[in-house]
Amino acid sequence: MPSLVLKIIGSTIFLLSLSTSASWASTSTESHQEYSRNGKLSDLPDLRQYPSGTQRKKAFLNAVVPIIDKQNSQIRQEREWLLKKRNTKNWSQQDIAKVRQICDRYKVNCATNPEKINWNSLLKRVDIIPTHLVATQAATESGWGTSKLARTNKNLFGLRCGSKSCNSKNGGVQGYSAYTSINDSVTAYMINMNTHSAYDTLRESRATLRSRGDTVTADHLINKLGNYSRLGSTYSDYLRKMLDHNQGLIRQAESSIETVSSNDT
Repeated sequence: MPSLVLKIIGSTIFLLSLSTSASWASTSTESHQEYSRNGKLSDLPDLRQYPSGTQRKKAFLNAVVPIIDKQNSQIRQEREWLLKKRNTKNWSQQDIAKVRQICDRYKVNCATNPEKINWNSLLKRVDIIPTHLVATQAATESGWGTSKLARTNKNLFGLRCGSKSCNSKNGGVQGYSAYTSINDSVTAYMINMNTHSAYDTLRESRATLRSRGDTVTADHLINKLGNYSRLGSTYSDYLRKMLDHNQGLIRQAESSIETVSSNDT
């Protein structure tokens, strides 16, 4: 009986994710400010045209993984800048303005004097979400990019908005955030994971890994996502299976990025 239940859950989780996932990720259109650092529009191809299976997965990952990697690279650069600046005694007005922008984005109260900033709190939030974890969630929540939410709202992660009618225009899925680009969807997800109280445990685990000098990986954090869905630990278990089954394809997509970068230099 338990195995049958798991099979049923596995076959229906994509449908369930649209109505139950990201329940802790709901954002208000009045108070939530989304941030995009690259401003580049990026649409998914129509992945329904690919046969289900490896071909569709590769097409999805080739489109999404470069965006995730770029977001993480930008977050990493900001984190490194903060680590260098936190012990400085001489702050320029430009540096003060920059750290305040970062604090605002990550919802951390910034003191007027940078020396009084709660650096531990800030650095717990300004950190990467492993690409393999983000790609796995994007695939799960969007049905490998084929869901209506992904196609019309460019919403890969099931993030909700505050008003039920917020996306009533242009055929968007109502009640869910809509974005102008896949880049913006990934950015909103990253900010959500790094700021919402539902993911305190994930951020604490990540900070513990940092303090020990360990590498932050999807394997370390994937079991900290029970609050993302009403399915709780079942959701985390499913993500673990998704990650295990598709890590090779995600690595291939990352290798493609490295090959393109080396050819451009």
